[in-house]
Amino acid sequence: RFRMLRRHFIAALAAAAGLGLAAPAFAADAGEPVIVTVTGNVANPNRGKLDEFEDAVFAHLQVTFDKGRTFTLADLKAMPQRTVTAKYPEWPREVTATGPALTDVLKAAGAEGKKILVQAADGYAPEFTGDDVKRDKMILAIEMDGKPLAMGGRGPAWLFGPPDSFANQQADEGFVFEVIRIDVQ
Repeated sequence: RFRMLRRHFIAALAAAAGLGLAAPAFAADAGEPVIVTVTGNVANPNRGKLDEFEDAVFAHLQVTFDKGRTFTLADLKAMPQRTVTAKYPEWPREVTATGPALTDVLKAAGAEGKKILVQAADGYAPEFTGDDVKRDKMILAIEMDGKPLAMGGRGPAWLFGPPDSFANQQADEGFVFEVIRIDVQ
């Protein structure tokens, strides 16, 4: 059931982007679909609370929030970019990923806290400490090896970093594909 809802969500999002249309929950402006929403302790919100109809995936995942800061791909591209190269033991090769620092995304949202949850479209949501984030090693990658990240792969946004990005890191565990939300408490 979730895969079917996810497929419909992705198709609707792609159709809306292709037609230049998007519902308010999905758009920071008139034409760009939102790919990441920061919720929780957000001092610079640009959207209101969850709308169960417009925010179908968040509602399905039982996410609630009163305000948030949304980011489109263009917003993330406009931020200073960092490049991280890493290879983890179970990977077939080294990869180079580029995107804004997680700290910069949170700073743009005015989001500070002791707990940072990074959630994928499928609901996977590891939690990091404020100290983990302050290490400033993780990026919200939007490209890998010079190519944009896509839905169905690791993108359009992928939490990524080198070994020792956060306390007690086990290989690439904790890095989130298809990031849709960052909740700061």
